[in-house]
Amino acid sequence: MATLKRVKNILKYGIGEKATQRKRAVKKKLREARFKSDRWQSEGELSFRRYASYDEYIAHQASKLDRVSDRLKENEELFYEEFVSRLGSCGPLKDKNSVLCLAARVGTEVRALITLGHFAVGIDLEPGKSNAYVLPGDFHKLVFADNSIDAVYCNSLDHVFDLAKVVGEVRRVLRPGGIFVAELFAGYEEGFTAGEYEATHWKTVSAIVDKIKELGAFAVIEERPLGKLLRGEYTQVVFGKPAA
Repeated sequence: MATLKRVKNILKYGIGEKATQRKRAVKKKLREARFKSDRWQSEGELSFRRYASYDEYIAHQASKLDRVSDRLKENEELFYEEFVSRLGSCGPLKDKNSVLCLAARVGTEVRALITLGHFAVGIDLEPGKSNAYVLPGDFHKLVFADNSIDAVYCNSLDHVFDLAKVVGEVRRVLRPGGIFVAELFAGYEEGFTAGEYEATHWKTVSAIVDKIKELGAFAVIEERPLGKLLRGEYTQVVFGKPAA
């Protein structure tokens, strides 16, 4: 399947750096057209994909793994090394024992955290078969006890249906003094345009950071740019739940 897709891309765009640029330009135009359509509604500095129901949202998001599984497998070791580097250099995370990873897909970030010495587990709507690192789960409805986890990690807040529910669940399961490590795409005014599966989009990184602070009554402990990863620029933000 991956080989067939690669052949189709070569026939359509060619080979080399210019071909890659052409492909990216075409995809960017498609994303921009999709984002400007009536599929999205804006509320202040955030925008949300319109779904007929929560069930439609669940089905849409759960279908993503089939679309990206080949790419994830092909690049798993590269992604693993990136996770080890950026999570290993996250100062506030170093002394946290238990880490819950939200929307963890095949669990590469979970594996990286275990390598770094943490007790880690992931959840995802569709973790695939025989996934040793990720349990089936919905980050809108976490099954874990109140005040039970040292840290929560997520790089998929752009896939939430209800941001307030997800942030509320993160706060609920975090122990007092716990942290929420969020890795965030640039906003739509900063050069990133939502694709086929994004469900929440923000104007700027500062807009989504302020919203998470408000919804979770969190403090920002650390914020640092991660540079370009995959489709765009990321920022890593560490939010803290008050110790008492």
